[in-house]
Amino acid sequence: MMKKILTLLTIATTCMVSCVEENLDKDAAGRVSRPKMVGDLTGEKEDGKLLIRLTGSAAGAMSEGTFDVAGLLEGLEEASIAPVFPTATEKAAIRHGLHKWYAVSFDSRTSVECAAEILASRHEIEAIQYNSITYTDFSPESIGCTPSPMTRSTGSSSSLPFNDMLLNKQWNLINDGTTVTGSVAGSDVGVKDAWKLTTGDPRVVVAVFDQGIAYGHPDLKKAMWKNTKETGGRTGVDDDKNGYVDDKNGYNFAKKQGKLTYASSTGDHGTHIAGTIAATNNNGRGISSIAGGSGIGDGVRLISCQIFDENGAQASSQKVAEAFYYAAQQGASIAQCSYGYDPGSYASDNAYINATSLEYNAIKYFVNPQNCNHSAIGQNLVIFAAGNETTSNAGYPGALPICVSVTAYGPDYLPTGYTNYGRGCNIAAPGGDYSIGAQNSSNASQILSTCIKEVVGDDYVWMEGTSMACPHVSGVAALGISYAAKIGKKFEGDDYRNILLTAVNDINSLMLEGTKPYNGVADAVVLKNYHKRMGTGALDTWRLFMLIEGTPSVQVTAGERCSVDLKEYFGGSAADITYRGIEVSDEAREALGIKGDPKMDKGLLVIKCDKCGSAKIKISAIAGGGQLGGGNNIGGTEISREVSIISRGVSSTNGGWF
Repeated sequence: MMKKILTLLTIATTCMVSCVEENLDKDAAGRVSRPKMVGDLTGEKEDGKLLIRLTGSAAGAMSEGTFDVAGLLEGLEEASIAPVFPTATEKAAIRHGLHKWYAVSFDSRTSVECAAEILASRHEIEAIQYNSITYTDFSPESIGCTPSPMTRSTGSSSSLPFNDMLLNKQWNLINDGTTVTGSVAGSDVGVKDAWKLTTGDPRVVVAVFDQGIAYGHPDLKKAMWKNTKETGGRTGVDDDKNGYVDDKNGYNFAKKQGKLTYASSTGDHGTHIAGTIAATNNNGRGISSIAGGSGIGDGVRLISCQIFDENGAQASSQKVAEAFYYAAQQGASIAQCSYGYDPGSYASDNAYINATSLEYNAIKYFVNPQNCNHSAIGQNLVIFAAGNETTSNAGYPGALPICVSVTAYGPDYLPTGYTNYGRGCNIAAPGGDYSIGAQNSSNASQILSTCIKEVVGDDYVWMEGTSMACPHVSGVAALGISYAAKIGKKFEGDDYRNILLTAVNDINSLMLEGTKPYNGVADAVVLKNYHKRMGTGALDTWRLFMLIEGTPSVQVTAGERCSVDLKEYFGGSAADITYRGIEVSDEAREALGIKGDPKMDKGLLVIKCDKCGSAKIKISAIAGGGQLGGGNNIGGTEISREVSIISRGVSSTNGGWF
């Protein structure tokens, strides 16, 4: 149970502020060095604030109200201390040391270096960290293009599953090869047929770590998580006693207020990401989303953890750490994080962990199985964009093994010119590629999602980047949790994350040779550099659903007659088994474009699918002999197995099996 928030303790001193020189470890430049200093000692940091980690005994005394605060802060003018995590008293929080972290504020005329020297002499403090500032660049250059408003569509096709007016422009969701010039059929997230099984579940909550979400957007307002105690409470009062006032749809950590902010020239980043995950489906307007339901309130929910202000600035170590703790406390199963440090900032996991101790502890807390917020999965997920620097490793924190790092491909099913790749990158998803559309003076090869009308004059906008690829993985993961709950499947530990990262289609066979353009340079992207370095493959929603069920999937090439070896499923003697028939439903025929009848030939499934799609078929065989037993016969037993067919515009190098 949560205990009361510690009251802010303020100490005013009459002595002049001076740096304590004795008994301090310093580096050659005169800065306080380890063992007490952790984090980035050279980057930008907030004035008038330090983050400290108390010893276990000191933290205990602080919570009991017996700690000598005046002695700790002696020598600092106008000093006060407050817990970074005001309600972190449960076992999981204590296990990760969150209860030991405090923020010390003081007169900004005192340098943080000088204040650190003063505090370093206190035996009650075991670590000191600057409150480092991260500025995430949301300018057009960082996403490879100038965000462009929508050109109005004439309406969605009757063949599409939802009536959203712009769905026919969302190649990232449904791509038959004609949506965008230069696209490859099936270069999407395979969600169309998965929607037949589920479209979402409001009990699944995704926390968006970004700028604020435009919670009043016509395609998002029904998707927002609602803190009912605050929405029905009093303005300016912490009605639910969680330490955050008026956090109705999340919290603005950037400005320490309940009201989310987003309206500026770059203020559509968080809103764009939110739309890909959970914009309301089938409402006759705007876009469709991956997990936005079917129009009856059945989509997943979004909680805004605003760590950047409306200009994309000022995400400090403390704010990010608080946001992870808050998201876990409010019921989020997924942390959607389209931000990160430059991939050159840290050379290893340990370098990142040592430099961002507070943030790392908060992420560890979020993924701790004890804090899992949905019964279908064993632990919460943290999903990061790999970064847009065209570098051969992911940026941190996404590069950590406990996170998922997402690379980006375009509608041509090839790596984009901006995406990071290689070490620390886990999985690929659609991120958009303006260079393809630029050949036709079109933005349609980017990702279309929700926007703030005041920014570009429309409620919808094209953008690209690993920032846009990341929410595809968050949305599919949320939809997968929804499906697991629907069929009563439960995973333990990191098992769900493991199947998410193997629910992929092969893209490596396309990256063996050749080049592609980027930013006007015809041969800028050398494809062989990305071979086997984009993660496990291209995420596929249907394949994830089949892994949740335990149904195997085989991949075939649309428009071609394919033979798929089924010995992995029917055993090493699959070629010698007598097969009785293949059952294909009318729905499966329509989804896959099957006109003739599939057949078995010496253990090979022979099938031709004219459409990109996904469906299940049932194959029957005899176990033992060439005839069934029963009656006057002595024979074998009938066996049948469901097999998932995934038809895409590209072939798989592994025979269809993963």
